[in-house]
Amino acid sequence: MESIFSGEILNITTFKKGFVFATKALNGEGKVVANFYGYDAVNDKFTRIKKSVFLKIKFGYEYEEIAKQLGDYVSCDAGFLSDGKIMAIYPNGEYNIFNNDGSINVSSQLTYHGSSVCDIAVDEQYIWCAVPNENAIIKYSPREGRILLRVGGGDTTAFEKPCALTLIGSNIYVCNQASRKIRTLNTQTNSVRDYRVFTEKVYKYINVMGKEFVWLQSGLYVLD
Repeated sequence: MESIFSGEILNITTFKKGFVFATKALNGEGKVVANFYGYDAVNDKFTRIKKSVFLKIKFGYEYEEIAKQLGDYVSCDAGFLSDGKIMAIYPNGEYNIFNNDGSINVSSQLTYHGSSVCDIAVDEQYIWCAVPNENAIIKYSPREGRILLRVGGGDTTAFEKPCALTLIGSNIYVCNQASRKIRTLNTQTNSVRDYRVFTEKVYKYINVMGKEFVWLQSGLYVLD
């Protein structure tokens, strides 16, 4: 495991051939600002990028309108739904679904047993979300507006403070802050297995073109 960024990361968004991320920094006047970086898996290269590039990858072509309506466009996670709409969700469960033209289609809050959900992994017309305070993962249908399935929670120890999901094929890679583990959830069998164990909190797992990265409490790393 090799360290590739040790600053304070605010958000990471992946795409087919790489990922972009926002970091916390201070400008010349001592004010807190966000800087933006991108990783190109084709050329295996990290570069500083413009905010507009970050936003376009995160929200699509209508990024300016969506970012304007959100205000805080950094701390939310976003995903493209099967019908082309864009969903943006915050750590407190508040979410917006935007139409292709950037207008808001739905604005609501998603909870499970009164606990906020966070992060999304789009699975065709459904989304999977983490519920940290319930130690669970849920499958949600935006079209029906209801939760279809819960995995974990209750007396089980399958997940411990899950905070981020990455869907690859039929497996969801679940980052667990409390246990400091990445565990996989098979969406066909609902079986859960250990994948990686760390010595610090793990916030996100990334796999682009077969190359693996992980966002830990101390920064961003490429896995061996």
